[in-house]
Amino acid sequence: MACFYPSSGWRFEPYRGFANAYPDGEAVIARLVGTEASETLGGGIVTYRRVRTTWRLPFDEIVCVLAGRMIVRSADRVWQAQPGDVLFFLKAEPVEYDVEDEVTVFYAKYPVGAVA
Repeated sequence: MACFYPSSGWRFEPYRGFANAYPDGEAVIARLVGTEASETLGGGIVTYRRVRTTWRLPFDEIVCVLAGRMIVRSADRVWQAQPGDVLFFLKAEPVEYDVEDEVTVFYAKYPVGAVA
């Protein structure tokens, strides 16, 4: 079954539950593709404002930067991610996001039901 998620219908909610090194930071998430649409793949949009955190995600994830910039650290590597850049992370791989200003990303995750 094909689905269409027009940007006018995205509902952003606070994205909580992760440690943030910046006390004034925040994140909002629009969970677009979930278990109601797919048995395997999930996805959505996240905007991070002044966020620095380390993830060990319970899923494989692809992230595409839509707007803004972020520094990503993983396995002794550092990337300066900007619009159009795509990153891939394996499940449980330690990954640090450092967003000094603001970045908006699209993410796709597998499996769909795993929650960070």
